[in-house]
Amino acid sequence: MPRFPRFPVRRPRPSAIFAAGAAVLILGTLGAVGASDATPDVFRPQTDPTTATVTGYNDGFIDGRADAIGDDNRDGHVDEDESGWDCHTMGNRVCGADVPPECEDAGEAVQLCVTVASRPAYGWTNPNGSRVDNPDGHAQVRDLEEKPGTPDFTAALRALDAEYREHAPRA
Repeated sequence: MPRFPRFPVRRPRPSAIFAAGAAVLILGTLGAVGASDATPDVFRPQTDPTTATVTGYNDGFIDGRADAIGDDNRDGHVDEDESGWDCHTMGNRVCGADVPPECEDAGEAVQLCVTVASRPAYGWTNPNGSRVDNPDGHAQVRDLEEKPGTPDFTAALRALDAEYREHAPRA
């Protein structure tokens, strides 16, 4: 009687199953990392206009970061006063000509100072019926006793900002 030929495929050995599983695990991990947010920005140019980073790149790299167009000090980011800086779309979006004279020496509080100074006059009626009227923001900043650039000046600006947010009419 003839013998049946052996089945052409044998059962897999445990080491082959382990090797296949390890390969799937490694390739899956590499695929997940490659598709994550850790992808270098050179492959995904930024489009957010409120950030101070750039939207275009040269083909060079510095310390693993893309070399930005207009990045004069070549640190990977366009900073204020570099050739690629646009004060209308980057950073606090306050340009030199847009800063009122009351806020010129405000230091780090220049954005808050510009915000307070740009507000219109407003007022409110207290629960007891008395009326409070405030001048426009330029006058309020000018009338502050604190010197611009000091912590007290910043605290006074925060207080004016909080008062406006609490009492100004909602648009």
